[in-house]
Amino acid sequence: PERGVCDSSHPAVAVLSPLGLPDPFAKIVVDGSGQCHSTDTVKNTLDPKWNQHYDLYVGKTDSITISVWNHKKIHKKQGAGFLGCVRLLSNAISRLKDTGYQRLDLCKLNPSDTDAVRGQIV
Repeated sequence: PERGVCDSSHPAVAVLSPLGLPDPFAKIVVDGSGQCHSTDTVKNTLDPKWNQHYDLYVGKTDSITISVWNHKKIHKKQGAGFLGCVRLLSNAISRLKDTGYQRLDLCKLNPSDTDAVRGQIV
């Protein structure tokens, strides 16, 4: 498998709630291998900067999902606190691996979800 580094350093999370600014953290999962990492939670911000690096071992058919969550809401109910995600399929991982920082739009976890998702991760 290839060894890559995932830098979850600078998403611009654009979600406001009645609770005020979110306490975002990110989960990085290599789908297929079960590797999972979580960043620290950053309090009260739409612009968290984690500057955390992870060594990920990615097989030829693995994908990576980076999801951003609001720590204030995740204990409320299943799926609560979800702010958006980026899913990188194996062909995108090979294409992007040596191209430096990328700005990727956050998306819904499932196309049928009704909550609006806005923001980017770098």
